[in-house]
Amino acid sequence: MKFIILTRITLFACRIAMLCDHEVNIFRFLKSAIIFTVTVAISGALIIFSLIDFDKVISLKTYKHSRPSILLDRKGRVISKYFKDNRQVVEAKLIPRHLKQAFIATEDNHFYEHFGIDPQAILRAFLVNLQAGGVKQGGSTITQQLAKVVLTSRKRNIFRKAKEAFMALVIECMLTKEEILNKYMNEIYFGHGNYGVQAASQFYFKKNVKDISVGEAAVIASLPSAPSRFAPFKHPRRSLNRTAHVLTKMIDMNFISRKRAKKEFISIRDYYSTLNVAPTVTAFGRRTDLAPYFTEYLRQKLEKEFGEEQLYTGGLKIYSSLDLDHQRAAQKALWPALKRQSLVSKRFIPSNHLAVAQAYTNEIPILGLVFDLPEFRIKRNYTEYAMQVNFFKKLADSTELVNLAMGGQGKLDNFLNQIRSKNPYSNRYQLVQGAFTEIDQLTGEVTVMVGGSPFSVQNQLNRAVNIKRQPGSAFKPLVYASSMQAKKITAASVFPDSPIIKLNFEGQNWNPGNYSGGFRGDLSVRQALAYSSNSVSIRVAEWSKLGNIIPIIAKQLHVNTRSIPRNLSIALGTFDVSPLQIATAFSVFPRGGIDIEPVMLHKIVNGEGTVIRDYDSTRNTKFERILSQGTATVMISMMQGVVNSGTGRGAKYSGYAAGKTGTTQNFRDAWFVGFNKRYTSALWMGYDRSTLSLGIGQSGGNIAAPVWGRYQQLVLRHRRGEEPYILRGEAIKLKVCKFSGKIQRSDCRSVCTELVEEVFAKDNLPEEGCAEVQAGQGVNIKEAGVNKLAQPKTNEIFVDEDI
Repeated sequence: MKFIILTRITLFACRIAMLCDHEVNIFRFLKSAIIFTVTVAISGALIIFSLIDFDKVISLKTYKHSRPSILLDRKGRVISKYFKDNRQVVEAKLIPRHLKQAFIATEDNHFYEHFGIDPQAILRAFLVNLQAGGVKQGGSTITQQLAKVVLTSRKRNIFRKAKEAFMALVIECMLTKEEILNKYMNEIYFGHGNYGVQAASQFYFKKNVKDISVGEAAVIASLPSAPSRFAPFKHPRRSLNRTAHVLTKMIDMNFISRKRAKKEFISIRDYYSTLNVAPTVTAFGRRTDLAPYFTEYLRQKLEKEFGEEQLYTGGLKIYSSLDLDHQRAAQKALWPALKRQSLVSKRFIPSNHLAVAQAYTNEIPILGLVFDLPEFRIKRNYTEYAMQVNFFKKLADSTELVNLAMGGQGKLDNFLNQIRSKNPYSNRYQLVQGAFTEIDQLTGEVTVMVGGSPFSVQNQLNRAVNIKRQPGSAFKPLVYASSMQAKKITAASVFPDSPIIKLNFEGQNWNPGNYSGGFRGDLSVRQALAYSSNSVSIRVAEWSKLGNIIPIIAKQLHVNTRSIPRNLSIALGTFDVSPLQIATAFSVFPRGGIDIEPVMLHKIVNGEGTVIRDYDSTRNTKFERILSQGTATVMISMMQGVVNSGTGRGAKYSGYAAGKTGTTQNFRDAWFVGFNKRYTSALWMGYDRSTLSLGIGQSGGNIAAPVWGRYQQLVLRHRRGEEPYILRGEAIKLKVCKFSGKIQRSDCRSVCTELVEEVFAKDNLPEEGCAEVQAGQGVNIKEAGVNKLAQPKTNEIFVDEDI
């Protein structure tokens, strides 16, 4: 056995000799070898155990500290960082001399003299601890602490301490003192989730480590021995005393003068007196995150793709699609608007309307009989309302506790679910939420993602992508575009805006009305979109046949055709979509009818600068044409009209705008989806609980469109110099009869007293004359004057004034 141990010692010594650089002092090596041999002689078993970890010691030469991954926007600016432990590695040349001196004075007085272990320090610690009857002082050197942190477990036992000593000797042979000190200062823990002196400097003093003062260096050097006990934010008085101790040690070692130490101590004392930081604050909670919803959305994807270790410790650089200028503008426009809307919507509780029912419940039926009025139905009488109010005031909390105790199942739980949905006070205690997302029409980049009101522990649902709500009238452009693409209608086609009564699948009457409550008579499709006529949208869907339009709509929304219900209610926007989904669908219009796939990531570079994932190189660049360029041009023109003179007037600003408002039944959701010359964006506002109403009159045109316009105004200056990207073409202008939407004939001028100019796709022109013209005559396009108009080339781009 002794022979085997001696053989292993010899081989190990040879390995050490091979690892040592020629610059290493031979005398120093011999002393280390002697100390090592004595240590080995104490416990042969420990030697064998330590040899197993020898590869770990070798790896320390090229050891890389864990580093946070950085998320960058499309212009290379930092959005946020991904980490579990905040560690920031800094080069040795950037660590100030007085910080190194503070560590040496506090942790290892003989750092530059010993060879990995300090027998004097060990003996002194032994005597102090023996006298105190417990552990009061440690004898570990900085080298041993490095070995403990990087190479061994944290268990406190004699075997670990012996292992640390052994490894410290080998480390001293492999690395210079400066290398050891630098690795130690980049690795050690400083409390509140911070690792390394750079992270500690920024967390405690909001400075880079190269800029800290002597007093601040003393604070940082005081932390490694007990980060929680001496934490400045938790225990400022205790930390101040410890800082004074560090400064005293620096005086003893002639690193600083007493005068300098006193000045620095007073500076730190003044700093502590002005501290106003929560003691529970952490590096993670304090991290910079300029787009938290986007950051979290990508984190979930990247964690699945690369794993936790590589994402949180690999120092990746993640190049994303977000534009911080746009993101800041969106947050600035949306967040105050949501706060204001919460205050407004809280006032629209049922009590205001039920007061009428309370006062006139008995009189209304009598008046109906006397004057033969239609039956007046009160959806909820006052008695029912009063009972609910009393329940929520006095019994709700107790009943909820009983329900939880019973496991949250059964009749009681069903009862609570039913009454929650009718709670008259429910929107008093909830905030109006919203979502905003934007796509670059040229590249498909998602440049904005705001998933709700300010991100917090209680508010992390990303409503821009993870919720789907009915878009209401914002869905109508998809219905009209698909009908035009199927050549069933044109922008000039006329339909009656009048009441519709149909039977639904349950055999009940379906009688959809308009938002305004009235009807306008005959309207062209252009007018119907501007006024957001529900009856015309339904008639268009019925005329065009759902089988013709649903496949086209499904392609725009990137959904399966079967997922869209085949009933006429989809013409009113009853199919649930997310803001990102409908923004992507609308981007097809300014793209000239060509589909696009949202882009969120460009590439990922590892810590060594190597591209490990290039999303752009594998991305599909050949997208399907969903609409003809002519159809897209007509729709662009129609949605400009919505903003200029229709329900979307609130979205007008000093730049180009086109889009559509949306409001769902009982004012539960408010939308505006639109585009400018380069970007398509969608804005949604509503409650997380889809049963709650924003209040009477809180429509997309009234509350969503103005926020969209405000955002465009805020971001306008950041878009200057960008190339516009709205593709128009394959469309011509013709004068048509206002009442029929058909081309004027030479022999019907006496009938067509009013002519309007309209935009048509070249492959979807009106084929018939006015209704008053004798049937069967048809229309000669040349005779109608089409040949006299300037014929655009197939790829001609219309300027704004053209349509």
